[in-house]
Amino acid sequence: MRHIAVVNESKKVTLDQARLMTEACNIQIIRHAAPAWGKIAMPVLFYEVASAVPADGDLIVILDSPDEADALGYHTETPDGRVYGRVFVNPVLDSKGTILKGALSVSSVLSHEVMEQFIDPDINLWADDGLGKLYAIEVADPVENDSYIVKVGTKPVTVSDFVFPEWFDRENRRGTRYNQLATLKGPFTMRPGGYVVLRDEKGEEKSIFAAKYPAWRKKGKLHPAARTARRLA
Repeated sequence: MRHIAVVNESKKVTLDQARLMTEACNIQIIRHAAPAWGKIAMPVLFYEVASAVPADGDLIVILDSPDEADALGYHTETPDGRVYGRVFVNPVLDSKGTILKGALSVSSVLSHEVMEQFIDPDINLWADDGLGKLYAIEVADPVENDSYIVKVGTKPVTVSDFVFPEWFDRENRRGTRYNQLATLKGPFTMRPGGYVVLRDEKGEEKSIFAAKYPAWRKKGKLHPAARTARRLA
């Protein structure tokens, strides 16, 4: 059965912490993302070593140092089509983030990558806004700086906020909910720390950052393996 496989190769994140954040992502998909998107939940499972991950596991590895400058995390695929992701600990901690708690945490970065790997693993889905623009279906980007708590047993772990399918639909009823935290007021809108990738009326692809999007994060969106860079390629 296809699933998302998380492996911890960080020296700053313990195995227990990695298991906790993996289970938080699993709970998030089962309880929140899969119902919101009308999809069958994809399991998120923890493995102690990458060699134990079976062929049907889409691998995400937690590492200390970025293999791409300024990246917090990304997911991409090999030339033969196998999906994989990376999450980096040092940039989170260097930016005053934590492992499991707070708005910026390793667990929320992992959640961001898990959510987008679950919804659009091949990084090729777009939504027409009805006004001549196409928006990349990147479910965590418009609310990238926002997170919420999922409890694993009694332990709180932060995960990334994400948008619902309704966010990509201009025709909605009054009172429609657009994201998990219900903070967005309409489709194709962003939170202060969010951004979107779109293709405009001229067919030009670009990233649009909200006014308060952290400057230090922008560089990490443009490395070759990043979803943003691949969308704009």
